[in-house]
Amino acid sequence: MRKNAFDHMPMGEDGLREVHAWIDSFVEQNQSIADKKVLGKSDDGKWDIPAITITNKSIPDDDKQIAMATLLRHGQERGARIIGAEILNYLASDEAIETRDKQKVIVVPIANPEGFVRDEFNSTMSGITDLEKRIWGKLCNDDTPDMMIDYHSLGKSDATKYDRGDMEVIIPANSTKWGMDEQIYQHVANRMLESAEAKGWPYEIHTLEDLSFYYFGDGPAARLPQRYLQEKVFLLHIQNAYEHYDASSSLPGYTNYTCGPAYMKWHTLVVGMETNHWSIKPEDGLAESGLIPCQALLNMGNNRFPWEKDPGYPTNLLCGDFRISIRAIGNTPGECRVSRERLWPERVNFDILKREMLEDPETTLAEVGYLGENVPLDFALCLRMRQDVIKNVTIDGKNAEFETFKDSCATFLYIPMTVEKPGLQKLTISHEAYHKK
Repeated sequence: MRKNAFDHMPMGEDGLREVHAWIDSFVEQNQSIADKKVLGKSDDGKWDIPAITITNKSIPDDDKQIAMATLLRHGQERGARIIGAEILNYLASDEAIETRDKQKVIVVPIANPEGFVRDEFNSTMSGITDLEKRIWGKLCNDDTPDMMIDYHSLGKSDATKYDRGDMEVIIPANSTKWGMDEQIYQHVANRMLESAEAKGWPYEIHTLEDLSFYYFGDGPAARLPQRYLQEKVFLLHIQNAYEHYDASSSLPGYTNYTCGPAYMKWHTLVVGMETNHWSIKPEDGLAESGLIPCQALLNMGNNRFPWEKDPGYPTNLLCGDFRISIRAIGNTPGECRVSRERLWPERVNFDILKREMLEDPETTLAEVGYLGENVPLDFALCLRMRQDVIKNVTIDGKNAEFETFKDSCATFLYIPMTVEKPGLQKLTISHEAYHKK
């Protein structure tokens, strides 16, 4: 069993020095897999804000998923102070060999050192601070994330207006319902919850709609009416998707644990966490309670989700549904990141996604319409088929390449495509007739 990095709660300047010293010692002891870089300094100029990268350095980054864990945006949320070290300890262990081979994991253990020292919020509830723009800008400008998990921590009276005490929460933080994201995020969150419960840590799952209705704490947001049109687009009152990082005018803002702009810019899988430092003390397992859901999420990033062609985080279904969808395209995680960044803003321009079964039991027709101007544009059309054997695919009468992969009961047909100019492309798919086994 790994020894906890901290069996107490670091406090004040001495506590921050203790955490920073632990980080430096960790990197020194794990030089073969760990690196440290400084994202910037606190607003008072006294404290570095380090980011620690853990990975198998012999494997190119292009062949890996990029995952980020950021902690302690809010200085008085004490639980987040010690969970970053626990995540790092796990990532350096033998349990995480596969994760180091398949992912580049970046951990920011203390995002708000000045708030840490003062034991104060020291942030904003209406956007992101200039400091946060700089540090998150540097973080994401250097490495486009496939997954981001951000940690906060509830105190004595910081839970919802219905709960004052011991709640811990997983927040599926997609900021739209586009494609199948609502189902995908609930699938991921429930697997995180089940992993935590198996270790004795009861978590709740709250969506952004939940939070817009019973926000953590008091104030006007706790009394907002719940309206469908507000739901995800509302992004809470603390989030502004139009803010931009200082690092580059092309990058979005980053706000609170929802990581919403990372989702909006790159279709990053974004998850928020609320641990609880009031009811769970360090000696009671606070760090473990935060680690276990993160460990489950990281492990998911090593494997293939049933609807995805390749292992990795489920970020490539950009438009449509499981039966017919537009997907990012690429042979490596790096290529898929580039494709995803280009395709995601174009999702509204795919105005036609259509499939039709004919009376002929061996033929399915499909259509893809694109109205945008970002051409030529490469993507994959993916269809979930009842038929096991796909014989041939044509696009506008010309034979096309395709791949297949399976889930528990169906065949996914993955067709690389290019749109050279706005308009409609028609596909004919020849397959065996469907016979239920």
